[in-house]
Amino acid sequence: MSFVKRFFIFLLAGLLFASLACSAQPASPSIATEPASADAAQPLPTFTPAPSPMPGGLYVDAGQSLGQISPVFFGSNWGPWLGVPPTMLEVIPSLGIKIVRFPGGRWGDENTPTKTQIEMLMAFCEQWGAEPFINVRLVASTPAEAAEMVRYINIEKGYGVRYWGIGNEPDLFPTQIVMHLPDYTAEKFAADWRFFAQAMKSVDPSIQLIGPEVSQFIANPTAEYGQTYSDWLVAFLKTNADLVDIVSVHRYPFPQSMTSGAPLKEHLRANSAEWDTILPSLHTIIREQTGKDLPVAVTEFNSSWVENAGGEGTIDSHFHGIWFADVIGRMINQDTFMLQQFAVTGRFGMMNRSEFTSTGLAFQMFARQFGNERIYASSDQQYISVYAAQRSDGALTIMVINLNSEPKTVNLKLDNFNGGQAEVWKLDLDYRAEQDTAVQLASINTLSLAPESVTLYILPGR
Repeated sequence: MSFVKRFFIFLLAGLLFASLACSAQPASPSIATEPASADAAQPLPTFTPAPSPMPGGLYVDAGQSLGQISPVFFGSNWGPWLGVPPTMLEVIPSLGIKIVRFPGGRWGDENTPTKTQIEMLMAFCEQWGAEPFINVRLVASTPAEAAEMVRYINIEKGYGVRYWGIGNEPDLFPTQIVMHLPDYTAEKFAADWRFFAQAMKSVDPSIQLIGPEVSQFIANPTAEYGQTYSDWLVAFLKTNADLVDIVSVHRYPFPQSMTSGAPLKEHLRANSAEWDTILPSLHTIIREQTGKDLPVAVTEFNSSWVENAGGEGTIDSHFHGIWFADVIGRMINQDTFMLQQFAVTGRFGMMNRSEFTSTGLAFQMFARQFGNERIYASSDQQYISVYAAQRSDGALTIMVINLNSEPKTVNLKLDNFNGGQAEVWKLDLDYRAEQDTAVQLASINTLSLAPESVTLYILPGR
Protein backbone atom coordinates (compact mmCIF):
# COMPACT_ATOMS: atom_id res chain seq x y z
CA MET A 1 0.00 0.00 0.00
CA SER A 2 1.28 3.47 -0.83
CA PHE A 3 2.47 5.75 1.95
CA VAL A 4 -0.20 8.30 0.99
CA LYS A 5 -3.04 5.78 1.30
CA ARG A 6 -1.64 4.35 4.53
CA PHE A 7 -1.38 7.84 5.98
CA PHE A 8 -4.94 8.60 4.81
CA ILE A 9 -6.29 5.53 6.59
CA PHE A 10 -4.32 6.19 9.76
CA LEU A 11 -5.41 9.82 9.92
CA LEU A 12 -9.11 9.11 9.36
CA ALA A 13 -9.09 6.15 11.73
CA GLY A 14 -7.51 8.25 14.43
CA LEU A 15 -9.96 11.09 13.98
CA LEU A 16 -12.96 8.74 13.94
CA PHE A 17 -11.82 6.77 16.96
CA ALA A 18 -11.09 9.90 18.93
CA SER A 19 -14.47 11.42 18.14
CA LEU A 20 -16.33 8.22 18.96
CA ALA A 21 -14.45 7.75 22.21
CA CYS A 22 -15.76 11.14 23.33
CA SER A 23 -19.38 10.33 22.54
CA ALA A 24 -21.72 9.10 25.26
CA GLN A 25 -22.95 5.99 23.45
CA PRO A 26 -21.83 4.42 20.17
CA ALA A 27 -24.52 3.15 17.83
CA SER A 28 -25.61 -0.38 18.54
CA PRO A 29 -27.08 -3.07 16.29
CA SER A 30 -30.78 -2.52 15.75
CA ILE A 31 -32.06 -5.59 17.50
CA ALA A 32 -35.29 -5.72 19.48
CA THR A 33 -35.95 -8.12 22.30
CA GLU A 34 -34.11 -9.75 21.37
CA PRO A 35 -17.70 -14.94 -2.26
CA ALA A 36 -15.35 -13.10 -3.84
CA SER A 37 -16.60 -15.02 -6.90
CA ALA A 38 -19.82 -13.97 -8.60
CA ASP A 39 -20.20 -17.49 -9.94
CA ALA A 40 -20.31 -18.81 -6.37
CA ALA A 41 -23.52 -16.90 -5.74
CA GLN A 42 -25.54 -18.84 -8.31
CA PRO A 43 -28.29 -21.25 -7.13
CA LEU A 44 -26.83 -24.28 -5.41
CA PRO A 45 -27.55 -27.94 -6.06
CA THR A 46 -29.98 -29.56 -3.67
CA PHE A 47 -28.92 -28.74 -0.13
CA THR A 48 -27.33 -31.65 1.75
CA PRO A 49 -27.28 -31.39 5.57
CA ALA A 50 -24.09 -32.14 7.48
CA PRO A 51 -23.62 -35.90 7.99
CA SER A 52 -24.35 -37.68 11.27
CA PRO A 53 -21.46 -38.35 13.67
CA MET A 54 -19.51 -41.61 13.76
CA PRO A 55 -19.52 -43.32 17.18
CA GLY A 56 -16.45 -43.75 19.36
CA GLY A 57 -15.06 -40.25 19.82
CA LEU A 58 -13.68 -37.90 17.17
CA TYR A 59 -13.45 -39.04 13.57
CA VAL A 60 -11.95 -37.48 10.44
CA ASP A 61 -12.14 -39.03 6.97
CA ALA A 62 -9.71 -37.13 4.78
CA GLY A 63 -10.98 -39.00 1.73
CA GLN A 64 -14.50 -37.57 2.06
CA SER A 65 -14.71 -34.03 0.72
CA LEU A 66 -17.85 -32.04 1.56
CA GLY A 67 -17.14 -29.26 -0.94
CA GLN A 68 -15.44 -25.90 -0.98
CA ILE A 69 -15.70 -23.33 1.79
CA SER A 70 -17.04 -20.07 0.36
CA PRO A 71 -14.16 -17.65 -0.35
CA VAL A 72 -16.19 -14.90 1.34
CA PHE A 73 -17.34 -16.89 4.35
CA PHE A 74 -15.14 -15.07 6.86
CA GLY A 75 -16.63 -11.59 7.17
CA SER A 76 -17.45 -8.82 9.57
CA ASN A 77 -19.32 -5.50 9.80
CA TRP A 78 -17.78 -2.05 9.86
CA GLY A 79 -19.14 1.48 9.43
CA PRO A 80 -18.20 5.13 10.00
CA TRP A 81 -19.90 5.05 13.42
CA LEU A 82 -17.39 2.46 14.65
CA GLY A 83 -13.97 3.88 13.88
CA VAL A 84 -10.73 1.91 14.22
CA PRO A 85 -8.27 2.09 17.13
CA PRO A 86 -5.08 3.56 15.62
CA THR A 87 -3.05 1.17 17.77
CA MET A 88 -4.70 -1.81 16.01
CA LEU A 89 -4.67 -0.46 12.45
CA GLU A 90 -1.59 -2.37 11.31
CA VAL A 91 -2.65 -5.74 12.77
CA ILE A 92 -6.27 -5.94 11.60
CA PRO A 93 -5.18 -7.50 8.25
CA SER A 94 -3.89 -10.51 10.21
CA LEU A 95 -7.48 -11.41 11.18
CA GLY A 96 -8.09 -12.74 7.67
CA ILE A 97 -11.38 -10.94 7.01
CA LYS A 98 -12.56 -11.70 3.47
CA ILE A 99 -15.61 -9.43 3.20
CA VAL A 100 -16.77 -6.31 5.04
CA ARG A 101 -20.46 -5.41 5.30
CA PHE A 102 -20.90 -1.64 5.30
CA PRO A 103 -22.15 0.33 7.15
CA GLY A 104 -23.47 -2.30 9.60
CA GLY A 105 -26.41 -1.91 11.98
CA ARG A 106 -29.20 0.60 11.48
CA TRP A 107 -26.80 3.51 10.86
CA GLY A 108 -27.27 2.95 7.13
CA ASP A 109 -31.04 3.56 7.35
CA GLU A 110 -30.52 6.73 9.38
CA ASN A 111 -27.65 8.16 7.31
CA THR A 112 -26.43 8.29 3.74
CA PRO A 113 -22.68 7.59 3.49
CA THR A 114 -20.60 10.45 2.13
CA LYS A 115 -18.07 10.06 -0.65
CA THR A 116 -15.30 10.41 1.91
CA GLN A 117 -16.78 7.55 3.96
CA ILE A 118 -17.01 5.40 0.84
CA GLU A 119 -13.35 6.10 0.07
CA MET A 120 -12.45 5.18 3.64
CA LEU A 121 -14.28 1.85 3.28
CA MET A 122 -12.41 1.08 0.07
CA ALA A 123 -9.07 2.00 1.64
CA PHE A 124 -9.74 -0.22 4.65
CA CYS A 125 -10.81 -3.12 2.42
CA GLU A 126 -7.61 -2.77 0.40
CA GLN A 127 -5.50 -2.76 3.53
CA TRP A 128 -7.38 -5.66 5.15
CA GLY A 129 -7.43 -7.77 1.97
CA ALA A 130 -11.23 -7.86 2.06
CA GLU A 131 -14.06 -7.32 -0.42
CA PRO A 132 -16.74 -4.68 0.30
CA PHE A 133 -20.44 -5.47 0.65
CA ILE A 134 -22.62 -2.35 0.77
CA ASN A 135 -26.14 -1.93 2.14
CA VAL A 136 -27.92 1.04 0.61
CA ARG A 137 -30.33 3.16 2.60
CA LEU A 138 -34.00 2.17 2.34
CA VAL A 139 -35.76 4.43 4.86
CA ALA A 140 -36.13 8.05 3.66
CA SER A 141 -34.48 7.14 0.37
CA THR A 142 -35.58 6.26 -3.16
CA PRO A 143 -34.72 3.65 -5.82
CA ALA A 144 -33.12 6.44 -7.85
CA GLU A 145 -30.80 7.35 -4.96
CA ALA A 146 -29.80 3.70 -4.50
CA ALA A 147 -29.13 3.38 -8.22
CA GLU A 148 -27.00 6.53 -8.09
CA MET A 149 -24.84 4.99 -5.36
CA VAL A 150 -24.27 1.93 -7.53
CA ARG A 151 -23.45 4.16 -10.49
CA TYR A 152 -21.01 6.30 -8.51
CA ILE A 153 -19.18 3.39 -6.88
CA ASN A 154 -19.14 0.85 -9.71
CA ILE A 155 -19.29 2.96 -12.89
CA GLU A 156 -17.76 6.34 -12.10
CA LYS A 157 -15.19 5.13 -9.57
CA GLY A 158 -14.79 1.68 -11.10
CA TYR A 159 -14.68 -0.19 -7.77
CA GLY A 160 -16.79 -3.06 -9.05
CA VAL A 161 -18.50 -3.85 -5.75
CA ARG A 162 -20.35 -7.11 -6.29
CA TYR A 163 -22.42 -7.60 -3.13
CA TRP A 164 -25.25 -5.21 -2.24
CA GLY A 165 -28.06 -5.18 0.31
CA ILE A 166 -31.10 -2.94 0.69
CA GLY A 167 -32.03 -1.72 4.16
CA ASN A 168 -31.29 -3.32 7.50
CA GLU A 169 -33.62 -5.35 9.72
CA PRO A 170 -36.89 -4.12 8.16
CA ASP A 171 -39.00 -6.18 10.57
CA LEU A 172 -37.95 -3.71 13.29
CA PHE A 173 -38.97 -0.56 11.39
CA PRO A 174 -42.47 -0.49 12.95
CA THR A 175 -41.04 -0.50 16.50
CA GLN A 176 -38.17 1.95 15.97
CA ILE A 177 -39.46 5.43 16.69
CA VAL A 178 -36.68 7.04 14.68
CA MET A 179 -37.94 5.30 11.51
CA HIS A 180 -41.46 6.84 11.74
CA LEU A 181 -42.97 3.71 10.15
CA PRO A 182 -45.43 2.26 12.69
CA ASP A 183 -47.58 0.63 9.98
CA TYR A 184 -44.76 -0.84 7.88
CA THR A 185 -45.51 -4.42 6.83
CA ALA A 186 -43.60 -7.37 5.40
CA GLU A 187 -45.50 -6.99 2.11
CA LYS A 188 -44.63 -3.30 1.87
CA PHE A 189 -40.96 -4.07 2.48
CA ALA A 190 -40.97 -6.82 -0.15
CA ALA A 191 -42.42 -4.39 -2.72
CA ASP A 192 -40.02 -1.59 -1.74
CA TRP A 193 -37.03 -3.92 -1.93
CA ARG A 194 -38.07 -4.97 -5.44
CA PHE A 195 -38.25 -1.37 -6.71
CA PHE A 196 -34.79 -0.64 -5.30
CA ALA A 197 -33.34 -3.89 -6.66
CA GLN A 198 -34.62 -3.26 -10.18
CA ALA A 199 -33.23 0.27 -10.19
CA MET A 200 -29.83 -0.88 -8.95
CA LYS A 201 -29.66 -3.77 -11.43
CA SER A 202 -30.51 -1.42 -14.28
CA VAL A 203 -27.27 0.46 -13.58
CA ASP A 204 -25.06 -2.60 -13.09
CA PRO A 205 -26.67 -5.96 -13.98
CA SER A 206 -23.65 -7.85 -12.62
CA ILE A 207 -24.25 -7.01 -8.95
CA GLN A 208 -25.32 -9.72 -6.51
CA LEU A 209 -28.27 -8.78 -4.28
CA ILE A 210 -28.53 -9.94 -0.67
CA GLY A 211 -31.69 -9.87 1.42
CA PRO A 212 -33.93 -9.58 3.35
CA GLU A 213 -31.60 -8.92 6.37
CA VAL A 214 -34.28 -9.72 8.96
CA SER A 215 -33.21 -9.13 12.57
CA GLN A 216 -33.44 -12.76 13.71
CA PHE A 217 -34.19 -16.24 12.47
CA ILE A 218 -35.29 -19.14 14.67
CA ALA A 219 -35.73 -22.73 13.54
CA ASN A 220 -39.16 -24.22 14.24
CA PRO A 221 -40.46 -21.15 16.11
CA THR A 222 -43.11 -21.71 18.75
CA ALA A 223 -43.35 -18.21 20.21
CA GLU A 224 -45.24 -15.55 18.28
CA TYR A 225 -42.18 -13.32 17.93
CA GLY A 226 -40.20 -16.19 16.40
CA GLN A 227 -42.89 -16.78 13.78
CA THR A 228 -42.80 -13.09 12.82
CA TYR A 229 -39.25 -13.42 11.50
CA SER A 230 -40.25 -16.34 9.28
CA ASP A 231 -43.30 -14.42 8.05
CA TRP A 232 -41.13 -11.51 6.90
CA LEU A 233 -38.75 -13.92 5.19
CA VAL A 234 -41.57 -15.76 3.41
CA ALA A 235 -43.21 -12.52 2.19
CA PHE A 236 -39.85 -11.37 0.84
CA LEU A 237 -39.11 -14.61 -0.99
CA LYS A 238 -42.58 -14.80 -2.55
CA THR A 239 -42.08 -11.37 -4.10
CA ASN A 240 -38.37 -11.41 -4.92
CA ALA A 241 -37.30 -14.98 -5.66
CA ASP A 242 -36.27 -13.90 -9.15
CA LEU A 243 -34.08 -11.00 -7.96
CA VAL A 244 -32.38 -12.09 -4.74
CA ASP A 245 -29.08 -13.92 -5.18
CA ILE A 246 -28.20 -14.66 -1.54
CA VAL A 247 -30.72 -15.02 1.29
CA SER A 248 -29.65 -13.30 4.50
CA VAL A 249 -30.71 -13.28 8.14
CA HIS A 250 -29.25 -11.97 11.39
CA ARG A 251 -28.87 -13.87 14.65
CA TYR A 252 -28.25 -12.68 18.21
CA PRO A 253 -29.34 -15.46 20.60
CA PHE A 254 -28.95 -13.47 23.83
CA PRO A 255 -30.41 -12.04 25.96
CA GLN A 256 -33.59 -14.01 25.54
CA SER A 257 -35.68 -11.43 27.37
CA MET A 258 -35.39 -7.81 28.45
CA THR A 259 -34.51 -8.90 32.00
CA SER A 260 -32.32 -11.99 31.54
CA GLY A 261 -28.95 -10.21 31.42
CA ALA A 262 -25.70 -11.34 29.81
CA PRO A 263 -25.25 -15.05 29.01
CA LEU A 264 -23.27 -17.32 31.28
CA LYS A 265 -20.91 -20.06 30.10
CA GLU A 266 -23.65 -22.65 30.47
CA HIS A 267 -25.92 -20.65 28.16
CA LEU A 268 -23.30 -20.30 25.44
CA ARG A 269 -22.25 -23.94 25.82
CA ALA A 270 -25.79 -25.11 25.15
CA ASN A 271 -26.40 -22.63 22.34
CA SER A 272 -23.93 -23.39 19.56
CA ALA A 273 -25.75 -26.57 18.48
CA GLU A 274 -28.73 -24.46 17.37
CA TRP A 275 -26.96 -23.83 14.07
CA ASP A 276 -27.43 -27.48 13.15
CA THR A 277 -31.18 -26.77 12.99
CA ILE A 278 -31.32 -23.07 12.06
CA LEU A 279 -29.53 -23.38 8.74
CA PRO A 280 -31.34 -26.50 7.44
CA SER A 281 -34.64 -24.83 8.44
CA LEU A 282 -33.68 -21.72 6.50
CA HIS A 283 -32.82 -23.80 3.43
CA THR A 284 -36.18 -25.55 3.70
CA ILE A 285 -38.10 -22.26 3.65
CA ILE A 286 -36.06 -21.07 0.65
CA ARG A 287 -36.81 -24.24 -1.30
CA GLU A 288 -40.50 -24.13 -0.44
CA GLN A 289 -40.92 -20.50 -1.46
CA THR A 290 -38.61 -20.29 -4.49
CA GLY A 291 -38.47 -23.83 -5.85
CA LYS A 292 -34.67 -23.77 -5.73
CA ASP A 293 -31.73 -23.58 -3.37
CA LEU A 294 -29.97 -20.28 -2.90
CA PRO A 295 -26.84 -19.48 -0.89
CA VAL A 296 -27.50 -18.29 2.65
CA ALA A 297 -25.67 -15.61 4.62
CA VAL A 298 -25.73 -14.62 8.27
CA THR A 299 -24.85 -10.98 7.77
CA GLU A 300 -24.98 -9.89 11.41
CA PHE A 301 -23.99 -12.30 14.13
CA ASN A 302 -22.86 -12.13 17.73
CA SER A 303 -23.92 -13.67 21.03
CA SER A 304 -25.79 -10.60 22.24
CA TRP A 305 -27.81 -7.72 20.82
CA VAL A 306 -26.90 -5.53 23.80
CA GLU A 307 -23.49 -4.37 24.95
CA ASN A 308 -21.97 -6.37 27.79
CA ALA A 309 -18.54 -6.82 29.34
CA GLY A 310 -16.76 -8.20 32.35
CA GLY A 311 -18.73 -11.43 32.76
CA GLU A 312 -17.88 -15.09 32.25
CA GLY A 313 -19.81 -15.27 28.97
CA THR A 314 -19.75 -11.65 27.79
CA ILE A 315 -18.41 -10.57 24.41
CA ASP A 316 -14.98 -9.71 25.83
CA SER A 317 -14.56 -12.99 27.74
CA HIS A 318 -12.26 -15.90 26.96
CA PHE A 319 -15.13 -18.38 26.82
CA HIS A 320 -16.96 -16.25 24.25
CA GLY A 321 -14.15 -16.96 21.79
CA ILE A 322 -14.39 -20.72 22.35
CA TRP A 323 -18.15 -20.60 21.77
CA PHE A 324 -17.62 -18.44 18.69
CA ALA A 325 -15.13 -20.95 17.26
CA ASP A 326 -17.68 -23.74 17.61
CA VAL A 327 -20.32 -21.65 15.84
CA ILE A 328 -17.89 -20.94 12.99
CA GLY A 329 -17.26 -24.66 12.58
CA ARG A 330 -20.97 -25.49 12.56
CA MET A 331 -21.70 -22.79 9.98
CA ILE A 332 -18.91 -24.15 7.77
CA ASN A 333 -20.37 -27.66 8.09
CA GLN A 334 -23.77 -26.31 7.03
CA ASP A 335 -22.23 -24.71 3.92
CA THR A 336 -23.02 -21.11 4.88
CA PHE A 337 -21.99 -18.70 2.13
CA MET A 338 -21.19 -15.72 4.36
CA LEU A 339 -20.77 -15.15 8.09
CA GLN A 340 -20.46 -11.49 9.07
CA GLN A 341 -19.54 -11.17 12.72
CA PHE A 342 -20.80 -7.95 14.31
CA ALA A 343 -18.43 -6.09 14.27
CA VAL A 344 -14.73 -5.59 13.53
CA THR A 345 -14.33 -2.88 16.18
CA GLY A 346 -16.38 -1.25 18.92
CA ARG A 347 -17.97 -2.76 21.99
CA PHE A 348 -19.24 -5.74 20.00
CA GLY A 349 -15.88 -6.11 18.26
CA MET A 350 -13.02 -8.57 17.95
CA MET A 351 -10.49 -6.32 19.65
CA ASN A 352 -9.93 -3.72 22.29
CA ARG A 353 -7.52 -0.80 21.98
CA SER A 354 -4.41 -2.95 22.34
CA GLU A 355 -5.09 -6.57 21.33
CA PHE A 356 -7.50 -9.06 19.80
CA THR A 357 -10.05 -10.59 22.13
CA SER A 358 -10.51 -14.35 22.36
CA THR A 359 -13.26 -13.99 19.73
CA GLY A 360 -10.86 -12.23 17.37
CA LEU A 361 -8.22 -14.92 17.91
CA ALA A 362 -10.73 -17.71 17.21
CA PHE A 363 -11.76 -15.93 14.00
CA GLN A 364 -8.10 -15.55 13.04
CA MET A 365 -7.28 -19.24 13.61
CA PHE A 366 -10.08 -20.33 11.29
CA ALA A 367 -9.70 -17.62 8.64
CA ARG A 368 -5.91 -17.77 8.35
CA GLN A 369 -5.11 -21.44 8.88
CA PHE A 370 -8.12 -23.71 8.43
CA GLY A 371 -8.26 -24.33 4.68
CA ASN A 372 -10.66 -24.06 1.76
CA GLU A 373 -12.12 -27.56 1.30
CA ARG A 374 -14.45 -29.05 3.90
CA ILE A 375 -13.55 -32.55 5.04
CA TYR A 376 -15.85 -34.97 6.88
CA ALA A 377 -15.35 -34.81 10.63
CA SER A 378 -17.63 -35.81 13.51
CA SER A 379 -17.81 -36.03 17.28
CA ASP A 380 -20.12 -37.95 19.58
CA GLN A 381 -18.61 -36.34 22.69
CA GLN A 382 -20.68 -33.84 24.69
CA TYR A 383 -19.50 -30.26 24.18
CA ILE A 384 -16.47 -31.38 22.16
CA SER A 385 -16.49 -30.63 18.43
CA VAL A 386 -14.11 -31.42 15.58
CA TYR A 387 -13.89 -29.75 12.17
CA ALA A 388 -11.52 -30.54 9.33
CA ALA A 389 -10.40 -29.00 6.05
CA GLN A 390 -7.78 -29.35 3.39
CA ARG A 391 -5.64 -26.40 2.39
CA SER A 392 -4.42 -25.54 -1.08
CA ASP A 393 -0.94 -26.75 -0.11
CA GLY A 394 -2.41 -30.20 0.61
CA ALA A 395 -2.19 -29.91 4.39
CA LEU A 396 -4.99 -31.42 6.47
CA THR A 397 -6.21 -29.22 9.30
CA ILE A 398 -8.15 -30.54 12.29
CA MET A 399 -9.80 -28.07 14.68
CA VAL A 400 -10.85 -29.56 18.03
CA ILE A 401 -12.98 -27.43 20.37
CA ASN A 402 -13.57 -28.28 24.03
CA LEU A 403 -16.45 -26.25 25.46
CA ASN A 404 -16.21 -28.04 28.79
CA SER A 405 -14.69 -26.25 31.78
CA GLU A 406 -12.64 -29.37 32.59
CA PRO A 407 -9.77 -31.00 30.70
CA LYS A 408 -10.86 -33.90 28.54
CA THR A 409 -9.18 -36.94 27.00
CA VAL A 410 -10.70 -38.15 23.72
CA ASN A 411 -9.91 -40.59 20.94
CA LEU A 412 -9.33 -39.37 17.39
CA LYS A 413 -9.57 -41.77 14.45
CA LEU A 414 -8.05 -40.52 11.20
CA ASP A 415 -8.82 -42.27 7.90
CA ASN A 416 -7.41 -41.82 4.38
CA PHE A 417 -4.49 -39.61 5.34
CA ASN A 418 -0.94 -40.54 6.23
CA GLY A 419 -0.01 -39.74 9.79
CA GLY A 420 2.98 -37.65 10.67
CA GLN A 421 4.20 -34.77 12.73
CA ALA A 422 1.50 -32.16 13.17
CA GLU A 423 1.89 -28.50 14.04
CA VAL A 424 -0.18 -27.60 17.09
CA TRP A 425 -1.80 -24.20 17.70
CA LYS A 426 -3.82 -23.44 20.81
CA LEU A 427 -6.31 -20.93 22.12
CA ASP A 428 -6.94 -21.58 25.79
CA LEU A 429 -6.30 -20.02 29.19
CA ASP A 430 -2.51 -20.32 28.66
CA TYR A 431 -2.09 -19.87 24.89
CA ARG A 432 -3.41 -16.96 22.83
CA ALA A 433 -3.67 -18.62 19.42
CA GLU A 434 -0.02 -19.58 19.79
CA GLN A 435 2.03 -22.53 18.55
CA ASP A 436 2.80 -25.37 20.95
CA THR A 437 5.08 -28.39 20.62
CA ALA A 438 4.40 -30.55 17.57
CA VAL A 439 2.85 -34.00 18.06
CA GLN A 440 2.75 -37.25 16.09
CA LEU A 441 -0.65 -38.22 14.72
CA ALA A 442 -1.46 -41.69 13.40
CA SER A 443 -4.66 -43.46 12.40
CA ILE A 444 -5.63 -43.91 16.07
CA ASN A 445 -4.81 -41.16 18.58
CA THR A 446 -5.53 -40.06 22.12
CA LEU A 447 -5.83 -36.30 22.57
CA SER A 448 -5.57 -34.36 25.83
CA LEU A 449 -7.64 -31.20 25.59
CA ALA A 450 -7.30 -28.20 27.87
CA PRO A 451 -10.51 -26.82 29.37
CA GLU A 452 -12.32 -24.18 27.32
CA SER A 453 -9.95 -24.57 24.39
CA VAL A 454 -9.48 -24.55 20.64
CA THR A 455 -6.67 -26.79 19.36
CA LEU A 456 -5.60 -26.79 15.72
CA TYR A 457 -3.57 -29.68 14.28
CA ILE A 458 -1.91 -29.17 10.89
CA LEU A 459 -0.65 -32.28 9.07
CA PRO A 460 1.51 -31.61 5.99
CA GLY A 461 0.19 -32.74 2.62
CA ARG A 462 0.81 -36.21 1.31
